[in-house]
Amino acid sequence: MKRREFLVAGAGCACLLFSKTGFAETAATGPIVIGDLKSFAKEGLDSQFLKKGFFLVRGKDRLYALSAFCTHRTDAQLKGQTGAEKIICPRHNAQFALDGTPQKGPPKRNLDRFAITVDAKGQVTVDTSKKIEAGKTDEAPAFVKIG
Repeated sequence: MKRREFLVAGAGCACLLFSKTGFAETAATGPIVIGDLKSFAKEGLDSQFLKKGFFLVRGKDRLYALSAFCTHRTDAQLKGQTGAEKIICPRHNAQFALDGTPQKGPPKRNLDRFAITVDAKGQVTVDTSKKIEAGKTDEAPAFVKIG
């Protein structure tokens, strides 16, 4: 097999792999309107936006969006059921708390947070193109205040 044929075949395999794992679906970035603030009344993990690349978490008086990709291997999509108390990486069984801090396994870094805002009509938007810097998770737009 010639080098060029090898590269073409490899690229085709990579595209197929990404489409089968769901990675291709989550690659889109930018603002996503996710609904009315009142519809996120239940505390805990909400996994309904997993295919968009993030989890929604409501804790006490805050609503925030956590990346659904492991900080150890960024190609590994995390798993978490709505209402679960932890987020798990199926690649190496790492565990993250609902605030995004690593609890078990090789990751050393917290899960990324995405900018989240609410407009005057109460519509919540998560912007997956805007990551919140570590150390700035206690200020807007790292969360939306509830109540």
